[in-house]
Amino acid sequence: MIMPANPFQVSNEAEIPSPSLLVYPDRIFRNLERMLQIAGGPERLRPHVKTHKLPEVVGMQISQGIKNFKCATIAECEMTAGSGARDVLLAHQPTGPNAARLRFLAERFPRVTWGAVVDDAGVVRVLSDLFAGAPEPLRVYLDLDCGMRRSGIAPGEEAFALCETVASAPGLELAGLHAYDGHNHEPNVEKRTAQCEADFAPVLAFQKKLRAA
Repeated sequence: MIMPANPFQVSNEAEIPSPSLLVYPDRIFRNLERMLQIAGGPERLRPHVKTHKLPEVVGMQISQGIKNFKCATIAECEMTAGSGARDVLLAHQPTGPNAARLRFLAERFPRVTWGAVVDDAGVVRVLSDLFAGAPEPLRVYLDLDCGMRRSGIAPGEEAFALCETVASAPGLELAGLHAYDGHNHEPNVEKRTAQCEADFAPVLAFQKKLRAA
């Protein structure tokens, strides 16, 4: 296949208002195919919609068998659920009005499995009060800090106690662990891999302890 000299060349520039967001579906589908190949299948993926924030792209992902999605904001959660997603995870701890808005979305989109991350017992109590009467429990992932120092709780006794709190809270289901090594910017692949393994060693040890319990 011969690629054009400028694959982003637009043939009808005079008809497009400026500024505009241009989307190249063929390239997106090629990226999705590559993503699925790397992951090993759609069931192993939970793409983050903050990278595009577009219902059309969510639809493309769903057409490739992807069902689980991750969102940074309540607005993204609403967009993703409205685009046909079946499992939506809010990747930050919902506090204040966002907790109530999440409960509203669960009511509005009952076919969606809803989840959120937590690292605080007070938030767990708020979410439990909100979801105690919901038809389906809110799936809660314990947010673990593996070195980024931005959010989450360090793997250890306090984290274990918080898991017990979630597991016994009405309206909530302890669904798993959430950890993100966004601080790892090492450009060398071998060094980056070694740092990743070192950062996740406490997480895996904590996971083993939870399974044993």
